[in-house]
Amino acid sequence: DGELVMRLICALMLSLLLAACATSREPRLYDALGGDAGIEKLVDALVAEYHADAKIGFLFAETDDAYFKARLREQLCAISDGGCDYTGLDMVEAHSGMDLSEAQFNDFVDASRRAMTRAGFAIGVQNRLLARLAPMRGDVIHQ
Repeated sequence: DGELVMRLICALMLSLLLAACATSREPRLYDALGGDAGIEKLVDALVAEYHADAKIGFLFAETDDAYFKARLREQLCAISDGGCDYTGLDMVEAHSGMDLSEAQFNDFVDASRRAMTRAGFAIGVQNRLLARLAPMRGDVIHQ
């Protein structure tokens, strides 16, 4: 019985070690997005989708796309551990006076997911990016 318990403990420890090794091999999000080139491709897809979306497109009608794309590239690079500095407004300032609703925020997330899918980003990468962006929700809605 003592030998069986030791074998079970060893098997459990080996399983935990293998799980830890598998987790540590996950590339940083910046690399999973394809580095600078991947983020550029993503930003182009996102901005095109936002403009085309029937529910939120009007929010981007007067956007300076060159400025918006540059700041979005910085933000995505920074949030994905790419070593970039974000030089734009914080999210409260950027959305001040817009009074975006919960539904509009959700429409924005849906449009983002469609853009990422169309641009060829895997669901796992999409989820990792959206998980990093999700904490900004409170800084965006009802400002």
